[in-house]
Amino acid sequence: MSVAFEVLLPSRIEGRVELRASSSFIGITGPSGAGKSSLLRCIAGFEKGALTQANWGNVSPKIGIVFQQPLLFPHVNVEGNLQLATRHASEHAISINEAVKGCHCEHLLSKPIATLSGGEAQRVAIARALVNGPHILLLDESLSAIDAVTRRHIYAFLRHLCAVSQLTCFVVSHDIDELLLLSDEMIYVCAGKIKAVGNVDSVVPNMYQGGAIHTPSAILNGVVECIAEATLSSHAEESTHTNAEKTTHPKQEMLNENATDFGESNQNTVYQVIVSGQRLYVSQKSLIAARCSIARTNVARANVASFSECEPNQADKNEIDNSLSAGGQVRLAVKASEVSIDTNTAAMTENSTSSILNSLNCVIGDITHFDNYKSGRVLLNLRIINQNDMSENEQTVLYAVISTLSASRLQLAKNMLVIARFKLL
Repeated sequence: MSVAFEVLLPSRIEGRVELRASSSFIGITGPSGAGKSSLLRCIAGFEKGALTQANWGNVSPKIGIVFQQPLLFPHVNVEGNLQLATRHASEHAISINEAVKGCHCEHLLSKPIATLSGGEAQRVAIARALVNGPHILLLDESLSAIDAVTRRHIYAFLRHLCAVSQLTCFVVSHDIDELLLLSDEMIYVCAGKIKAVGNVDSVVPNMYQGGAIHTPSAILNGVVECIAEATLSSHAEESTHTNAEKTTHPKQEMLNENATDFGESNQNTVYQVIVSGQRLYVSQKSLIAARCSIARTNVARANVASFSECEPNQADKNEIDNSLSAGGQVRLAVKASEVSIDTNTAAMTENSTSSILNSLNCVIGDITHFDNYKSGRVLLNLRIINQNDMSENEQTVLYAVISTLSASRLQLAKNMLVIARFKLL
């Protein structure tokens, strides 16, 4: 049974949301003033004038909310704030140690609240909410002051908790690309109405058509093959001498495709990832584990009496933890503005002379001109050719934005076979 709720707060927000039972990390986005915060306040029950009907799967969940302004208690330090939150914690709440480690605020425990920076206070506020043990956590721009690297780590921690403890997160953010990469489903809010709900692939076109994004990003699902290591080799010690000067070939970096050691990795580690039967080279910072809702796909919430009964088994937890090992399922985002088009289909091999490692064989599905031909750009809707399954039903969508001049010179047309090239390093 799916999770659903309907809200009506006159002049502020209205609409219905229905989510899959397997969805645990839901992104909410839209223009400023669209009604995103009002939606969260209605879910939390803070709006007395709102008509809210919710079906959380035969349970009465505990709901926590963290605002952009952390609202920490100033009369106690960081540890005191966390201790206060444990007084009425639910039975499945995580420990303070686990919360501060996951939210990267272990070093702040003894600090007075007045000495915290904006980002530090946000980290503490999220940790405080988690030790209270909510079933549903509402985050209203709650990570906006946190630096990008730390923010990504905290999001990864939250998504892991969503899998192993049945936490469900609703996250409001203006960083659309980040939400697209992280979310199981998206909610798009505009002008006080819920305009679109569903998979990222289905919501992105609505956001693009509504003007929320200038160019869409594609979310690709892949499987980790191995770590791609760079090794140095030389084709020759010296080149042919000329009368004028002596020229030598510089050493070249060659990818070792047999590398399989997953022991040492960092944000700059490059992985070989298989997408639609084709190989891509992707840095760790561009990847996110795609298995964090594995527990939800195996358990229907309507069939349990409480959230705690949905705990995944150890095998499921191991599968989540090892998502960046060989065979792990991952997700990556490709911005339309970063995709270039090559019509030389004879170059559809990995032995390309281009410095851009990543290329996907595609078919042009549609060509859309921006602003009725006035902007000088076109949007290409590309269907990635699945090398493992050539049926059209299995083709994933990729987007590219190029100039009208380029489209004309390349004589692009629907159903044309092309190569899409892009970087993910």
